[in-house]
Amino acid sequence: MAAPCFGRQYIRFAETFQVAQGTAVNEFRVVELTAAPGTVPLLVQQSNGGESVGVAQFTMNDNVPATGFATDETRMLTVATSGLLLISAEAGANVPVAGDIGTALEVNANGQAVTNGAGAAVTVNGTTPI
Repeated sequence: MAAPCFGRQYIRFAETFQVAQGTAVNEFRVVELTAAPGTVPLLVQQSNGGESVGVAQFTMNDNVPATGFATDETRMLTVATSGLLLISAEAGANVPVAGDIGTALEVNANGQAVTNGAGAAVTVNGTTPI
């Protein structure tokens, strides 16, 4: 088992988005909008690469079965949108290796960073984070 990694996270900006009922989002995962921008409410889910909005700052369970409490209806998630952000890596991923430094951030279907070439590249506002 690998030793834990520790670091600092510098967040410049964070926004609040909603998470649909029945959807789980884990902390430090890249997230994307579930519908076109401008759709209300702005719902997010774990990213599978492509256009993303930021990094989830805590875990949101899927709330299934629903409890009937109001917290099941409006589920708010803080998403860091800029700064030096921590992103969860897939178990066994070699992220980053010397050859990957300066290349596009790639994620798996769970929004976790993966070894370069093993996932889909992420874009944010039309730019590619490295």
